[in-house]
Amino acid sequence: MEPSGCSYRHALVGLDLSRVSDLLVSWLPSLQRVGTRVLTLVHAIPLEEVEHVAAGYPVDRLEEELRQEALERLKAYAAELRSRGFEVEILRPVAGVPAVVLAEEAARLGADYIVVAERGQGWLRRILLGSTSEEVAQIADRSVLVSKPYVRAEGERSLQAPGDPWGGPLLAALALDEGDEPVLCRAVEAASRTGARLVLLHVLEEGEDEEEARRRLEELAERARSRGAGEVEAMVAKGKPSRAILGEAARLDANIIFIGAGGERGRELGTTAEAVLRRAKVHVLVCK
Repeated sequence: MEPSGCSYRHALVGLDLSRVSDLLVSWLPSLQRVGTRVLTLVHAIPLEEVEHVAAGYPVDRLEEELRQEALERLKAYAAELRSRGFEVEILRPVAGVPAVVLAEEAARLGADYIVVAERGQGWLRRILLGSTSEEVAQIADRSVLVSKPYVRAEGERSLQAPGDPWGGPLLAALALDEGDEPVLCRAVEAASRTGARLVLLHVLEEGEDEEEARRRLEELAERARSRGAGEVEAMVAKGKPSRAILGEAARLDANIIFIGAGGERGRELGTTAEAVLRRAKVHVLVCK
């Protein structure tokens, strides 16, 4: 089932039941500012977890025990979120590859977008193995919001939830091609609902006409204003795309980056989107 345009109304939320999930649940009410009202909570029991624990233990029995334990946690999360004004549905936990389960359930239910948290793991592990959040963004057929970072503040022993994604300017990275429409649509919807300043950024390719790029970017800025975004700024940068996007996000003190998938078929992640998603220290919405 296709998502309904650029609506943020229904989010499918992936939860691994770790401390990061606890913090993600406490952070989810910030999504109400862009119109999120319905949450579907999903937990997939990783197959390797079942295989590792099941040695000498009936697999069916183990799966059922893990499923019941996960279901109780999801019910507690749902109660908390309902008290914060959400309509919440829980899907029965299943054993499987988490990213695949999330992508398939979001498609089946017609969720407007998927929300996952990036767990705090070492840079080498991320490079070698990737992460569930990256895999979901790679295979899903709809937009994926990766909430990040979940880190320890200086002098603190416990993880902290990330900040409000709408608390600073919204940075939309545009390639000036057909893949820009979902990025512009989602960024404008967020800007019009939150009143946040929207910055449209294009990183020039080698040999690209800067004057022409600025003209096209200004046209998109005007379109954004006509769709309800208030303050919109068009900006051109030079350099390696991922590095320039991350650099401008830091300079602007943006809390979220909107970026297209950029892959050959518009669904898989291209090199720039993958690098931004992996290295960003702020929320990233991969728009499809």
